Amino acid sequence: MTNSSKKYSDTDIQMLIKQVKQIEFERLQQKTTIPTVFLNQLLDSPPSWLLRTKFFDVDHKDNERIASIHQLIKNIESIAIEECKELLEEQDYYVDFEKEEPIMYRGFSINIRVYHKDIYLESLKLNCINFHKLCECINLKAFAKLYFENQLYDVGFYCVSLASYVFGAGTNEVSGENDFQKKLSKSNKSKADKRWSKHNQTRPEKKKQYLQIMDEQNFTTFAETAEYIKQNIETGKKPSYDSIKRWLSEARKGDFS
Repeated sequence: MTNSSKKYSDTDIQMLIKQVKQIEFERLQQKTTIPTVFLNQLLDSPPSWLLRTKFFDVDHKDNERIASIHQLIKNIESIAIEECKELLEEQDYYVDFEKEEPIMYRGFSINIRVYHKDIYLESLKLNCINFHKLCECINLKAFAKLYFENQLYDVGFYCVSLASYVFGAGTNEVSGENDFQKKLSKSNKSKADKRWSKHNQTRPEKKKQYLQIMDEQNFTTFAETAEYIKQNIETGKKPSYDSIKRWLSEARKGDFS
């Protein structure tokens, strides 16, 4: 009877261990491929074709118009990434979940209409049903991508969820979970407060000015007042449409801080 057992030298054992480690490494590499693909799909949710079916009145056989819509969406996405990146860098990627800033920035569609009028007019030409909601979904997708790039995964997933909710529920009134607020970095808050200190010094004067405009123009809502101010007075990028609307609300309640 032949003895089939084999004795391995230390060199053989080390070689086997090395091979096992290599096999495990390759297995893990293969495993991470699927989540990466899934993650890319997740960050692109809702995708262009869903945005097209939801927000545009177009025949599914009209390939030329469909191609134009997809190009329009791509153009808006490019602007969203650029504007969101500038906004987040300015605030050191600080997130205030209590006020949902800057995640629920609703002035993006106004900025498009004011500074990229050709895109807005093109959307009308292509029978866009609700330009504001289209821009809001795209804006949230941009926030999600930028937060993921900066390893703020909780906030990124939060933005993905909000984008899906706005798309599915067809609503602009979305509120966040305060649990996220506990995860905010104190150092990021400190940096943001420093960066905005000069801006905060002029805020009481702005609040009084905006409230006076609202009364003089006989506006009944903060939204239409903010839109008027953004288009006729504060024509620069700052303060944002959302900031103006929030300051009006606070001023009406007597808060001029």
